Amino acid sequence: MTPIGKNIHVVDERGNVYEATWPKRARGLVKNGRARFLSGDTICLACPPNFDLEDAKMNDKVELSWLLQQIAALQSDTEYLKEAFAHLAQMNVGGKTAPGEPEDVAGQAKANALRDIVCSRESTNQQLLALYRDMYYDLVNRPQETAQEE
Repeated sequence: MTPIGKNIHVVDERGNVYEATWPKRARGLVKNGRARFLSGDTICLACPPNFDLEDAKMNDKVELSWLLQQIAALQSDTEYLKEAFAHLAQMNVGGKTAPGEPEDVAGQAKANALRDIVCSRESTNQQLLALYRDMYYDLVNRPQETAQEE
């Protein structure tokens, strides 16, 4: 019995030839719409779509004023801290009322969870500030464009 080999030739729309593939793999590509059979032993890979899949492209000309607005927005966004403090203030602080009674473990767990949320948010803010700092250095150090280029 002859073993099944990679005997299906693979090409793309532009005529580029790729390594041969297994028959089962070729049928799967055709079934999923990623290729089509040109003959019994050749498949053609589908070409990429003619439209851009990205929602929006970032403008290469980031203005310094936009960057400063983002930093100011980070500074003024303290609502999450106010909410955390409000939740802490509303917690029922338990404790031992008599020897041998358990402490308020649930309250401690809630406080630790709020601490973790605030720490995570602050870490994110620090990373954003580092990104904005790098963007600032790129803006300040990029070559000045002439009026002809614009």
